Amino acid sequence: MKFNLILILLTLNSFGQSSINGKIMLISSGQMERTFEVKIKNIIFDYVLKNRDTTYIQTTETKFITKEGYHVGNKFSELPSLIKQSLTKENGWGYFYTLPSGWSIAFCEGEDCTGKFPNEDSKIKWIFKRK
Repeated sequence: MKFNLILILLTLNSFGQSSINGKIMLISSGQMERTFEVKIKNIIFDYVLKNRDTTYIQTTETKFITKEGYHVGNKFSELPSLIKQSLTKENGWGYFYTLPSGWSIAFCEGEDCTGKFPNEDSKIKWIFKRK
């Protein structure tokens, strides 16, 4: 699941870059990192670079659809039983499931995002990849 800075830069050059802004984001239950925002094919992504390699990338845009057909906003009730039963809980960060494509779908439930298990009306809040 390696993301290459060169690939990102080539993509930015190919599809146009609207903005790059640094901000601090919680990318796991105990890790905050400076992220940068980029727009690729009219979809905004936040990403983290470490040693010229992308180590985390995420989007909250409903326009981004994984290879498996999932997007931000899909309801928990729309997921197959295997995914519903196989969510990973990362305390204080969220519940997630890593898809075969390498992308993960994530849920935030309760004040700390893991206060309660997703229910049938819960929606995918973000989609991400990380090393």
